[in-house]
Amino acid sequence: MTRLAVHACRSLCSWHRTRAELDGLPLLACRGCGSQWVRTEPWTPVDHTGRIPDDVRAELRRTTAFHPEEG
Repeated sequence: MTRLAVHACRSLCSWHRTRAELDGLPLLACRGCGSQWVRTEPWTPVDHTGRIPDDVRAELRRTTAFHPEEG
């Protein structure tokens, strides 16, 4: 597996789906800090407001472990 870029969160964080995939999964990236994420990661991205972005929520809904009432 290729490693993801993970950087310290900043007040600019804004997560969006990219055109790329990693191991067959859609790759999401932060336009602010440059971090990357796929839904198999053990952490959940948040944007600069502290909320889980819609693109991230859509990916999490594809897993059985996501419970919207918790996020």
